[in-house]
Amino acid sequence: MKSFRTTFRFKQCDKGIHHSSNIITIGSCFSEVIGERLLDCKFNALVNPYGTTFNPASIFNLLIKSITGKPLDPDLYLNRHDHFFHYQLHSSFSGTSVEALEMKIGGTRIKVSEQLESATHLFITLGTAFVYRLLENGSIVANCHKQPQKYFSKSLLGLDEMMEGFNAFYQNILLINPGIQVVLTVSPVRHIKDGISQNQLSKSLLNILCHQLVAAYPEIYYFPAYEIMMDDLRDYRFYKDDMIHPSFMAEEYIWEQFQTAFFNEETKDLIQHVDQIKRNLKHRPFNPQSQAHQKFLLKLKELISLMPENLDFSHEKQSIEEQLKLF
Repeated sequence: MKSFRTTFRFKQCDKGIHHSSNIITIGSCFSEVIGERLLDCKFNALVNPYGTTFNPASIFNLLIKSITGKPLDPDLYLNRHDHFFHYQLHSSFSGTSVEALEMKIGGTRIKVSEQLESATHLFITLGTAFVYRLLENGSIVANCHKQPQKYFSKSLLGLDEMMEGFNAFYQNILLINPGIQVVLTVSPVRHIKDGISQNQLSKSLLNILCHQLVAAYPEIYYFPAYEIMMDDLRDYRFYKDDMIHPSFMAEEYIWEQFQTAFFNEETKDLIQHVDQIKRNLKHRPFNPQSQAHQKFLLKLKELISLMPENLDFSHEKQSIEEQLKLF
């Protein structure tokens, strides 16, 4: 039978993920998608703690600052409509004063630092090689915070510059956590605001960067999310209505490939049990006060009690107890 798809094989990560793993994700919105999937499956994960960050320079800088404890550039705070932001962070980081924002950033930096010291896996998703620099001092920004375009210049990061940024980060992380598994991936989200040709150029540079890093550090693992989207799911039906972000169906498929790369059969089996419990909890009974529903809830409570103790089902347990109060 003639094949109408171009599937491809890729090797599994030598250091797999299980429910005792300690995970952190950082980078573009794809890091958040994968991170939220891991959280839903009851993995211990710190997901995009600095918010969405697209370019490698900003990502590596944030990681270095977290490891070394050095503060962000004090000259890069800005006041917009009586609210304060920082050019090296996503707009989700804001405060009513510089001091309030500094406290929020400091708390996050400590949390990230602690997670990096104990993490088994660090997922870095690169979104674009294009960066914006403040004209007044040449600093690369992670977010323009809706400031006028005339304040910035746009440029493409060079491979040497990106390699240098990663090397600085990697040497620092190995000092505090030499056993960490770094996983690189290129985001499958299309940055067509840069232009179609420019997006392809940017993604190509990121692919070359990852290839060179894996060649230099064979212990680093590359997960081909971008290639799965571009070469396996080559159809607009796998995109959301904006024709930029992968659809739910595409995310499901990439998640399946992710499981193949990182999970053993025991972990996959446990995930299925977790998913069954979550789906059962979403069940809406015809009569919430019926004896049948009470038995259903008690059975569900029993199933949760049989799950490994290191999995956090506190939210599900609370929901069950609240429903049982109706009887």
